[in-house]
Amino acid sequence: MQFLYQIEAGKQELTLEDEAFHYVFNVRRKKADNNHLTLANMQDSTLYKYRILKVEKKKALLDLIDSNTIEQTSKNTHIIQSIIDMNEFYKTLPYLNELFVEKITFFYSDFSQRNEKINIEKLNKILINSSMQCGRMSIMKLEILNNLQEVLDCNKDAIALDFNANQCNIKSYNSFIIGPEGGFSKNEKEVLKDRSFGINNPLIMRSKTAAIFVAANKI
Repeated sequence: MQFLYQIEAGKQELTLEDEAFHYVFNVRRKKADNNHLTLANMQDSTLYKYRILKVEKKKALLDLIDSNTIEQTSKNTHIIQSIIDMNEFYKTLPYLNELFVEKITFFYSDFSQRNEKINIEKLNKILINSSMQCGRMSIMKLEILNNLQEVLDCNKDAIALDFNANQCNIKSYNSFIIGPEGGFSKNEKEVLKDRSFGINNPLIMRSKTAAIFVAANKI
């Protein structure tokens, strides 16, 4: 763990309790005599070092002793992901977080599973846990749009992955539209025909793999 997320990190005195207390002293088995903790609020790119003053049954009292601002440069990568099986995408999210994807926009494409619901609270929890492990100091932005047309209205420069299209230099773009399992519909392909790109890979990727591929090639 690189740091513990606490929205109030930066205050001179801070009480650690509930889930955060359980995670530090029960899950991570932090010992009271190892009396320093590093916290971050993931808003100001600063790591805060706290001394553990007192550990009680269900809470710990902390005192701020030092801070250090961390410079991290985002890659500005924006994944526009058509909605797929979210249980599968939850597993993919930490990889995208570690690859410094700045934002994910979800949208319902023609072949999306309409019964899939997006749990933003769960997504944010996964992102925070991932960031505590990898050291990312900012929370990825999340957005939900209704359909492809809304996506195009909001993202004029976005390009779409189509394995049959001509290749392009991924590093020249920031916003990438990823289709669902089974690809885009005929109508969607027509709408996207002037903004589609292909990749140098003879195999067809799953939707979640394509998102990781795009993010990795932006590094």
